[in-house]
Amino acid sequence: MTREELLALKNKRTLVTAFQISWIMVFVCLIVVCLQIRGTVSTALPALNAVDFGVPLLATLAIIASGVTAWKAEAAIRRDDRAGFMNLWRLTIALSGSFLAIMIGVFFFNPYLESGLYGQIFRVMIGYHAIHAMAIGWWLVQVYLNARSGMYSARAYWGVEAGARLWYFVIVAWLMFYVVLYLM
Repeated sequence: MTREELLALKNKRTLVTAFQISWIMVFVCLIVVCLQIRGTVSTALPALNAVDFGVPLLATLAIIASGVTAWKAEAAIRRDDRAGFMNLWRLTIALSGSFLAIMIGVFFFNPYLESGLYGQIFRVMIGYHAIHAMAIGWWLVQVYLNARSGMYSARAYWGVEAGARLWYFVIVAWLMFYVVLYLM
């Protein structure tokens, strides 16, 4: 790569990092609000049944697996293994879609809906995360469509790298939410 191309790539990476840091602060604020509300609830929250706990656990496993496949797909395109990249990226999209479908279900079948303010913050956190997952999932699909037309190679893969990095952000944000909403 030329000096200008390397500088442009460095600037793009810095911009994505700044974006991720700014949004992770929003996620942290939602977690703080959730914990604050939970601390002020005068009655005990209803216990989660096996389905209310198991379904988000399944979604969590799917999103972690999607991170692994995204990482492997990015490594494949860096090696110029386009067929391997396409297969792994398709799997990433499928796992991401599974995660998103489950989160939409959890949004509408909120186990804490009758819990007043806590039920509302629970829904806000799930919905906020689902919107981000949809937006970045759209990017993953665009990368796939661009890759079908031969846009990426070992020399030019910024769209793939950006998509993977943004998806890792979705994974980290969900893991933070999962711990607060289901394990604490």
